[in-house]
Amino acid sequence: MSINEIGNNQALDQYRSDTKNKDEPKSNELGKNAFLELMVAQLNNQNPLEPTDNQAFVAQLAQFSSVEGIDNLNTTAEAMMSQLNSASALQASSLVGQSVIVDGNDTGLLLGGGVVSGFTDIPASATDIRLQIQGKSGELLEQIPLGNHGAGAMSVRWDGYNLMVDGEVADIDHSQLNRQVFQKDENGDLVLDNNGNPIPVAYPPGEYKFKLNASIGGKTEEISMEMSSRVDSVTMAPSGQVTLNLTGGQRATMDEVKQILDA
Repeated sequence: MSINEIGNNQALDQYRSDTKNKDEPKSNELGKNAFLELMVAQLNNQNPLEPTDNQAFVAQLAQFSSVEGIDNLNTTAEAMMSQLNSASALQASSLVGQSVIVDGNDTGLLLGGGVVSGFTDIPASATDIRLQIQGKSGELLEQIPLGNHGAGAMSVRWDGYNLMVDGEVADIDHSQLNRQVFQKDENGDLVLDNNGNPIPVAYPPGEYKFKLNASIGGKTEEISMEMSSRVDSVTMAPSGQVTLNLTGGQRATMDEVKQILDA
């Protein structure tokens, strides 16, 4: 056995698993510090008569540079991931109290004094559109004509009485609605407004569904609408995954949010 071989064996002894504390966790990864110590130990124990070949030494330096670069890259990536997770949590927390349209949600919750919203994409220009307002079990409550609409996004907001389509108040003939309930005083008499008209009572808080019936290309089609839910709180998992906790027990990820509405 040559002096060089003896020196290298002695240098590697400090890295054998059986010389380490058995209680220490073992790792198959060789960090930059361990790599540098190994290289220095090899130089200290080399045969003076047969020193390490220059090309081999340069190759080892290149390996060390690569290990250090990968180590620094991992550290930078971890820092960036931490910042991204914090930004995602901050963005999600700003949605608390807001209403959102999430993918696949077909039931919306109308709260007292609030609104419930629906959203859809009209596949092509549609005529004779009628909005169906259904109860939680699918029973038809109202069918309101909305006229025509071009292809593209369409949003509907409803407070239980008034209606907005694409941000504009819809002209509804309330006398044609199925619900004809008006305020009464303690004596059972109708309460009138300043113009002498009875004051209507809106639909109560609860869960509702919106669907559209429309004529597209000469054929009557039914178009479903995705409904809004309010964000009550936000949960952040150790992995960084952010979950929106919606009113009614539903949950959604940020990727599932299609539209953010006013509170």
